[in-house]
Amino acid sequence: MKTQHVKWKSAIQQPLLLISVAFALICSASVAVAQDLIVNSFNGGISGIDWQNFRSYVYSYNEVWDPSQQSPGNPNPGAMLLTVNWPTNGDPNWNNSWNDIQIAFGTPQFDSTNYIQFDVDIKIDTTNSFTALDGTYGAIELIVNNPWTTVVGWQPLAATNGWQHIVGYFSAVPSGAYSEAVIGFISTGGGSLTNTVNYWIDNVVFTAPPTMNTNQPPLAITKAPPPGLTCICSQATGTYQRQMIATVNSDYSWNTLTAVSNTTTYSMNIAAFPGPAYQGFASQMFLIPQSGMIGSPIDDSIDWDSADVVDLYVNENPDQTATAYFQYKVTNASSWNAALIVSNYCASGPLGTWSLTFNNNTNVTLTAPNNSTTNFTIPATDAAFFQDPLFVYVGTQPNYNANIGQSSTFSRVQITGSAASIDDDFVSGGTPGQPYLLNTNTWTLNTADPTGVFITAPDAKFWVTWPLPDYGFTNLYATDNLANKLGAFQWLSLPTTSTGWESLAAAQRLTVVNQSTLNAAFSYAPTNCFFGLFHQ
Repeated sequence: MKTQHVKWKSAIQQPLLLISVAFALICSASVAVAQDLIVNSFNGGISGIDWQNFRSYVYSYNEVWDPSQQSPGNPNPGAMLLTVNWPTNGDPNWNNSWNDIQIAFGTPQFDSTNYIQFDVDIKIDTTNSFTALDGTYGAIELIVNNPWTTVVGWQPLAATNGWQHIVGYFSAVPSGAYSEAVIGFISTGGGSLTNTVNYWIDNVVFTAPPTMNTNQPPLAITKAPPPGLTCICSQATGTYQRQMIATVNSDYSWNTLTAVSNTTTYSMNIAAFPGPAYQGFASQMFLIPQSGMIGSPIDDSIDWDSADVVDLYVNENPDQTATAYFQYKVTNASSWNAALIVSNYCASGPLGTWSLTFNNNTNVTLTAPNNSTTNFTIPATDAAFFQDPLFVYVGTQPNYNANIGQSSTFSRVQITGSAASIDDDFVSGGTPGQPYLLNTNTWTLNTADPTGVFITAPDAKFWVTWPLPDYGFTNLYATDNLANKLGAFQWLSLPTTSTGWESLAAAQRLTVVNQSTLNAAFSYAPTNCFFGLFHQ
């Protein structure tokens, strides 16, 4: 066993609730880097364009080589200056729907497993460009082709005159052979462009992983969230990914034609939330009748695709208070024009029970964890759209790229007063240390990335994380004595079957360490613990 490792000390006092962390890196290997694939560095001119798709939406475009520009990642001068004349927002052709353009650069056929990143540098000529509605310069997408596979589906271009380094991760795409690197620019929604934009493009590269045994991922350790349903926004490029579960059955409407009482309540208890630094992150619940669905109830864009949707979502404010929003739409498939939006402020923050109560179909009360309430009504004609069969969905959504990788945990979900009821804390009746699974008679996954939705056990103590790539590592190891020797196998294996190794946004690895896992590895309950990654 090689001695390249990272060691962590955490002073763990029974029952392992409080931890402090110190670390040191020990490594005797030298760093060597495998060969990157330079797709296009624009040294001396523009070449290598296989095809371009500028669609009829834009007025015109132009490409020239600019020897005066050079991105920080390119040792040689030169960049491509792309001018796109987007419609002005006063033009009849202008709209805020999805409009994109693409440029495909030729590559030899390559195996995606040989590379870890799709990199490109972008700079906006802000002096001669016009911002989008939201003050950005729209967004960028990165794609590999043959077969067409998205690596970065949406990343806003900031309103800055400096170089912006855009990165997509190949671990987020299926392994296999591809050819062509495609760069797209997007105008849609708040990022709808309003006039000409000049983009400098440089240093289009597929970055290879370090040579085996030279990557040295540093570990970080945090306290695990409380027990319950944990939903991590783990899809690498999913700005609006829904990481949710859905009811298997569909008899949960508040409509009195099918409900067992005149009052139906839907509640979710939020036990963990990312914090005020992650503005826009949402913990949410959808109520969706089958009659308004375009297809299956399992659809990771179900709230967008369906015609009739009630949405309850919670955001944390910068001052650590929280606001819940009720909104609904009717007869509005593949869009989100809300018929009504109502909010309720909670001074105590996002943690606790948020409830939505319907009385006699049209009278609604939104209740926060501190018992503050907002009361309102909806028209009976609108309420009639939400008769059974009706499904309930619970989970999270990042809404901004900066929130990808964040999570929230739900310690209880309740539905009372409908034809069927639910009261689920996700862990009752289980045995500590065993994998806790969704009750398949009640719930099914409805996710963009199923690995990011799991149940945190009652005895979960730590989340240990480290950045990718982590090639060559097979287990997390632990010891309670740093005098123990690696070569004598005195560090104990915590195999992935016990800890799980979740990929967070293709940039970070997460493993969950339960007390029972430590007890089984040590054959006793350790009072302190050190964690490390070792190459085999």
